[in-house]
Amino acid sequence: MPEENVLALELDKLDSNGLKRLGRLWNLAKLGADKKSLTKNIVQTMQDEFYLKGVLEKLSATQVTIYTSILKAKSSVLTLGEIARKIGMPPVNAEMELGVLKRYYLVYQRKNRERLTNNLDKYHYYPESGDVVRMDTNEKAQKFRLQIGKVLQRRDSVPREWQKLLDKRCVSGGQLTAAGIKACGEDELIAAILEGLSDLERDVILECFLQGGVLELARARELISMKRGKWETVVRHLDNLGLLCDEYYVDEKFIRILVLPQDVFKHIQEHPILPIQKKKKKRQESKANNELDFFLNIRKMIAYISRKGLNLAKSGKIKQIDLRETENRLLRPNIDLFPEKSQINQIELLLPVMRLLDIVRVKGDDVVLRNDYSRVLTMPPLELIHEVYEEMTGARGRRVRYEDVFEPLYVPFFDRQVMDDCVNQIMKRGPVIYFVIIASLIREKLLLNTEFKIRRFTEELTELRREIQSALFYLQLLGFIVVEFPDRHISVSELGLFYLKSKKLNNTVQKGGLIINPDLSMVAIPEMLSLEALYQIKCFAEVKSFDNVYTFQISRESFQEGLLMRAKPELFVETLTECSRGELSQNLLFSIEDWSRTLPLVTITDESVLVQTENSDHMELLLGQIAGKKIVLQKISPTTIIIEQDKIYETITYAEKLNLIVNLIR
Repeated sequence: MPEENVLALELDKLDSNGLKRLGRLWNLAKLGADKKSLTKNIVQTMQDEFYLKGVLEKLSATQVTIYTSILKAKSSVLTLGEIARKIGMPPVNAEMELGVLKRYYLVYQRKNRERLTNNLDKYHYYPESGDVVRMDTNEKAQKFRLQIGKVLQRRDSVPREWQKLLDKRCVSGGQLTAAGIKACGEDELIAAILEGLSDLERDVILECFLQGGVLELARARELISMKRGKWETVVRHLDNLGLLCDEYYVDEKFIRILVLPQDVFKHIQEHPILPIQKKKKKRQESKANNELDFFLNIRKMIAYISRKGLNLAKSGKIKQIDLRETENRLLRPNIDLFPEKSQINQIELLLPVMRLLDIVRVKGDDVVLRNDYSRVLTMPPLELIHEVYEEMTGARGRRVRYEDVFEPLYVPFFDRQVMDDCVNQIMKRGPVIYFVIIASLIREKLLLNTEFKIRRFTEELTELRREIQSALFYLQLLGFIVVEFPDRHISVSELGLFYLKSKKLNNTVQKGGLIINPDLSMVAIPEMLSLEALYQIKCFAEVKSFDNVYTFQISRESFQEGLLMRAKPELFVETLTECSRGELSQNLLFSIEDWSRTLPLVTITDESVLVQTENSDHMELLLGQIAGKKIVLQKISPTTIIIEQDKIYETITYAEKLNLIVNLIR
């Protein structure tokens, strides 16, 4: 019996219902009106690589090992015993796995005539489907490095969409010539082909680009179905055009993926496809540069805790009243690069950094200042940048977990290497849409990595994307990049170039960059002022609004807050003089002098201990012992002093040496 007729004979044994079940297993588009047409459609489907891939991707690793072993066998046949040895299972288990292959009509069985043992039963593959199967591997990531010209060369004929665009010398006999292969990679032709796609097809290509140029078929199905499209139609059309190749290879299982050719990926890097937006009010074009705002907010937060205190809820979280009040008092750096993270409160970003600087801790239900926090207040901003950045960089190596209020729960601190990679990509590409950076790094660091395995793709993609988003988020928060809205192009800012690339800062200011009104409101033009000048102004003046230019208001409260942050009024006056075109008004100078002189400060200390004696002689004896030992904070009266809280036991020791009786009250 000729082997090529085996499939027809086997199908002929099935009734119409059996054929329909088989057709549904193969995802048959048209079942057929009668048994003959149904059989014909099934055979044609089995020879169609598109539908064959749909079946192969369903097979388990064991079933793939069995099937490929039969395909690679010299005589295209293996016995049950040979198959069992190859997969390391008992024959009864091997038969169960073979049952699945038989149900899909990928293999058929020829029983041993003597039937002493079924181990000698022979299994063959059906040539209709088996001859179509390619057993490629992807050991060197060659499947991720396809070229569109060579992809189209494999087609039976060049798609008509390409033939309309290509020169006559590029196509000969319906096939691409060498000149045609090269021409297909040109930006103008790729752009023209992309322009002719539907919105849904462009969305699928963009999703593949965002994943570094590879898209799992399950994700493509989900995306297309969600937008009420037919995934088979979309995938086949994009594959036919060579824009999104429907590829598969063997890596334990049959792996089916959609791949962007390198030429198309590079084209989208330079000419990004923007996501299709629903009809919304067009956002105004603007640039967001956070300058030194985050570092000034650290000083403002210190002043807030020293003035208001910070009491936590019983859950250990920040109370809503403090969330609202700090948002009103702090500067508002732009964090809209990732809209889903734009609702994070500034205090939730500041406290983890302040804990890294070791200037805050939890005491009871309160967040309190600790150690030499005044050092941070007096530190020049550029020095503070260095300390904050170094602490953030080293945070990944920290073994001790802080209280939740001090942990960066919403956006984890960045990885230094990923941060450097992001900066290098931005420098390389200039102003670039943020998602191009994400896609490029996913491709370089994940897909083209020699140790990459597709079965770990989802987990590794999620982790790497989180790392990149974290790095970009902190680049914006720290003022190292400028974000241009509405499309969110990013570029390295002047501050980023200074700190990350050691470029010199421009400290020059232009006269007229600051306009001061009689009511002490001010208008500042950022392009005419230096970072240092804006920093000094923001220390003492309240930011009322920003829309390409700043509007400030100087008031008693804003000026006194600057004094609490240890900012120097003389530097503020010097900055106003340099930036303003005219002389400063007497009203302004008098107000500054008056507010500087009459700071109504009340100091309340809760980390000190009161020491009292019955008479002044005993106090004099005690002071004679502890003087000069950094124990006494203040002498209140001849019989009363205040000492450091952690010096109690040392003071007790000195008192007992003098035969004084200690009465410790706690």
